[in-house]
Amino acid sequence: MVVITNKQKNTENKIMKLFDVCTRKFYDKDGEKKIKWYKAGVMKETDKGSKYLRLFNQPETDFFIFEKEEIPPQDTQAQK
Repeated sequence: MVVITNKQKNTENKIMKLFDVCTRKFYDKDGEKKIKWYKAGVMKETDKGSKYLRLFNQPETDFFIFEKEEIPPQDTQAQK
């Protein structure tokens, strides 16, 4: 599971939204359930709506985020 939190950055009258990308780990300590949050990366949304994801374990790679396109289901049976 990834959680994204929001921050905004005003750059020369242009608004860029910055999001923290986080993951969590559940563990027990002294019989009590705890959650540890880890920051896994950042997501940027430009004032034009472009979205980029950078994960810290792949620092030289930007992932581009697009809205999900509806794809019709493919026939899984081979035609005879």
